[in-house]
Amino acid sequence: MRTIYNINEYIKRLHGEGLLVSVDADCPDRAQVRNVSCNSKDVTPGTLFICKGNHFKPEYLKEAFLRGAFCYVSEKIYEEVPCPCIAVNDVRAALAEIADLYYNSPWQKLGLIGVTGTKGKTTVVHYIKSILDLHFERTGQLPCGLVSTVECFDGKTAEESVNSTPESLQLEEIFDRCCENGLKNAVCEVSSQALKYHRVRCVKFDTGVFTNIGEDHISPVEHPDFEDYFESKLKLFSMCGRAVINKESDHFERIRQAAEEYCDTTVYGHSPDCGVYVYDIRKEDGITRFGMRTPQYEGEFSLRMAGFFNVDNAAAAAAAVLRYNVPCETVRDALASAAVSGRMETYSNAERSVVAIVDYAHNAMSFETLFSHVIREYPGWRIVSVFGSVGNKAEVRRYALGDIAGKYSDFIYITSEHPDYEDPYAIAAQIAEGISKHGTEYTVIPDREQAVTTAVSDAPPHTVVMILGVGDETTQRINGVLYTRRSDSECALSALNR
Repeated sequence: MRTIYNINEYIKRLHGEGLLVSVDADCPDRAQVRNVSCNSKDVTPGTLFICKGNHFKPEYLKEAFLRGAFCYVSEKIYEEVPCPCIAVNDVRAALAEIADLYYNSPWQKLGLIGVTGTKGKTTVVHYIKSILDLHFERTGQLPCGLVSTVECFDGKTAEESVNSTPESLQLEEIFDRCCENGLKNAVCEVSSQALKYHRVRCVKFDTGVFTNIGEDHISPVEHPDFEDYFESKLKLFSMCGRAVINKESDHFERIRQAAEEYCDTTVYGHSPDCGVYVYDIRKEDGITRFGMRTPQYEGEFSLRMAGFFNVDNAAAAAAAVLRYNVPCETVRDALASAAVSGRMETYSNAERSVVAIVDYAHNAMSFETLFSHVIREYPGWRIVSVFGSVGNKAEVRRYALGDIAGKYSDFIYITSEHPDYEDPYAIAAQIAEGISKHGTEYTVIPDREQAVTTAVSDAPPHTVVMILGVGDETTQRINGVLYTRRSDSECALSALNR
């Protein structure tokens, strides 16, 4: 049973964190906060309403007031709405503090592992969950909670995700449900946006994993430059007790110094001096095999997921779970069977003459890695790619995606990812600038289902169709509304079967 606090306790918390600007005199300081919400549709009597978002409108606050909000928190005072205001200087930070108080810091009851990096986050968290779930199953414990780009799992329910890391209010709610369902551990993707904009402000992780760093998420509404992006990522270490870092990453020394400032640090990589050392990486009978040595064991391991780059992800996961003393055979069994929805999902037609690969790759670093792998895996095959780029952010990514795809592809279908408030054709034009550098042929089909279906259906023999950007997502955000659609995998399989 959660403790229910009155509004004065929230005001004290905001004041203590240096976030409070002013409180309206008519704010009922003894009123109990029965609900906290940022969505006017979810407001019930006794709600403390938070005014946030780039597209927030006074109409949302009016609706919240009519539905029963007795007070609101905002960086701006809305005089036209007869509802008491708690003014703050940073509403995102305030939301994190309010959410943490409302849910009584549920993360304190969980053994938490947080994973950040430019690429590999999702695969690493799923590898960690696979290892811990098998370990807990064999030792009579409940499974591991999950917060990832693919899905969130609270011990009873798995739900498709919208963001890599939810807003602080949703994140604390997920942790709270994990605790209610008896879970003792959880693993969480931690995006640069979550670190910069306070989504994990109040959370402390037992272990923080930093997979790698490359240029991404540079835009006016995300990170103005690479330095801001990198600094945001490095903040994870200040929230951790242990750190796990990749010796193969660019800027490794800077990452190492930042990690060691706050944490006991384990390094994984391809050098014998690494705490977790991977070696003798090879492919046998379609399976990736490698040796791995940790402080607790050494042995042979295998992965069903394609791509030598996933060996690094497996090493990161093995390093992250060292404190759990998972036996070598459990790690081996878990990695051998681990799969991640929307990551290197490979399908073919009956003749195996056309292959479709569905993957979440959506930035320059992951594009370069994935295309390089496919070229080696399918020498001499025609490469067709299908992708777009997200709207209203990461604008610098668009040219780079076009550039890399243009370098490796024989034909490109530019489609929509989550265009949101932007014109899909305007996004496509920016991608096309990068493609034109290589003279690669392309077409624009904004309807994603149609683009995937056409690319696969029209593929001649000995073609690999790379369907990139959203993995197995079944939604698409257009003009602020999340619409349901068929997943890329479903579209590709349907076309291959025909």
